[in-house]
This record gives sequence, C-alpha cells and structure tokens, in this order.
Amino acid sequence: MTLTLQEQAKQYIKQNKIPQVHFGKLVGVGESTISRWLKGDYPNAERIDAQVKDFLGKETARESVMEIRDIPFVQTTISEQVWGELEYGRIQRTISIIRGDAGVGKTRTMREWAADKSDVIVITANPAFKSPKAFFKLLARALKTTTSGAIDDIVMDVMDKLMISDRTIVIDEAQHLTRPTLELVRSLNDAAGTAIILMGNEIIYSKMFGRQEAEFSQLFTRTDTPRPKLVDFFTEADVMAIFNVREVEQVRHLLNICRSRYSLRTAIRVFVNAQNNEDISADGLKAMSKAMGIVV
Repeated sequence: MTLTLQEQAKQYIKQNKIPQVHFGKLVGVGESTISRWLKGDYPNAERIDAQVKDFLGKETARESVMEIRDIPFVQTTISEQVWGELEYGRIQRTISIIRGDAGVGKTRTMREWAADKSDVIVITANPAFKSPKAFFKLLARALKTTTSGAIDDIVMDVMDKLMISDRTIVIDEAQHLTRPTLELVRSLNDAAGTAIILMGNEIIYSKMFGRQEAEFSQLFTRTDTPRPKLVDFFTEADVMAIFNVREVEQVRHLLNICRSRYSLRTAIRVFVNAQNNEDISADGLKAMSKAMGIVV
C-alpha cells in the first residue's frame, strides 16, 4: 500500500519523535501551515508538497549511505588523555588548557565526556564572540541570565549565577578569544571557584604563555597545561578500534593519514567515502584518498 505524502510525513514525525513544529522548520514552513497541510486542508498545496517531498527524499538518501557521524566514538590514545584531563579539571576546579593538532578528536571526546554531566557548560568560541562582551553574552545565555546591558553588569550576573552552583565551563576553539576576554574568564575561577577548561590549538597556549608580561602573570601561575595532543600519538591499535579494520595495508594507510597534517578527521572522511563507494580494501582506500587529493 502506497502512503500519501501526508502519511509519510506523519510516519517520519513519529519515528523521529519530533513535534510537528520541528518538522515544519526542517521543511521550511511555519507551524500553522504545516499543521493545516498535515490535515489535508491547506489550499494550493503544491509548493508545500514539493518541499516535503524534497526533504523526505534527502532523508531517505541519507539512510542509504554512511555518514561521518555513523563512525562510533571509541577511546584512542589521544581521547583517553583528553578525557582524563577534562575530568581532572572538573574535579579540581582549576583552569586547564587542552591543546593540540586540529582533527585529532579533542572536540568529539569532550562532547562524549560532557553528554551525561549536568554541571558542564560547553561554549564554542568563534571570531564573532572573541571580545569580552560578545563572549559573556554567549555565556550568560547558556546560564540563562542577563544578556543585555554593560559588560560589567553581564559579568557580575554571570559571577552571581556561578557562585551558587558548582559548574564546569568548557570553552572549545578558545584560541579565538582575546587576551582581555581570557583575563575575565580567569576571574570566574577566582571569584566562584568555577572549573575552566580551554580547548583549542597551540594559539591558545601562546596567547596565555607567549609573553610573560606582569598583567598576565595570574593566568600563567593558575593554569594546568598538559602536553599538546599531536597526530604522532595515533597507533595501529587506535586505527583498528576506530575503523574496525584488520588488514595490514588498510591499517597502515589510515594510520599514515591520521599521523599526517590531514589527521584523524580526514581519515574518517576517506573511510566513509570509500564505504559509500563499497570498497574499503587497502586499494579502495588509496584510490579514494587519491580522488580526494590526499597524498601521504
């Protein structure tokens, strides 16, 4: 029996356990529109039909291919270190820096670690939120406190909120933050005993330790700085665990990518694309790498 488009949409909503309004947003139409369309009483529904059909078609296509998110999280040499450092910073309520090469799994590990911890707030910095006011508005929103007014008012409200709670703030991509922003972030640890974990590349380390100026001395003396996480740390055992491969040449090629400037992130892309090409043999992986312009 062929389902009508409305029935297919209702089935998708039920299977994915999402409200109608969420489905409407995914399709690109308003709440009242999608509600009427699902009931079958929306006039001249051709445009909505086309949007729903396009969306469901994409979802069906996605189900038939492997995606990067389909690679399960496993502990690796690097992720074990990151996990331990995250937990140490949380328990000791210190300021910590977790830094290293791009694409080695720092962010994925952090998100897995934070997933079941209600006390952890994850903030992802970017160039738009590098200044004190922009960043603290972002943090205030996460804490559900005042986001408007002068920077001193926002910072005081954030501190007041943190003083009555035992929270850990993880700032990913922290290298984007300016020095004045980092100094204000440090003050949260002073005032409220809040654990602060800064994650990013080597730039965050150089910003805090590159110039031994007096005004930044408190940042230097109160920060835990474990060694950087480098692509060289990956092992054959890591590759076998991540990709569930055993053939020597498969492992060697993926490990070479992991240990190169391309890192684990690119090795995953190569593997996923090769899987969708139905050839994850060593030759298939090498051919896919070549097609992607990856030379190791």
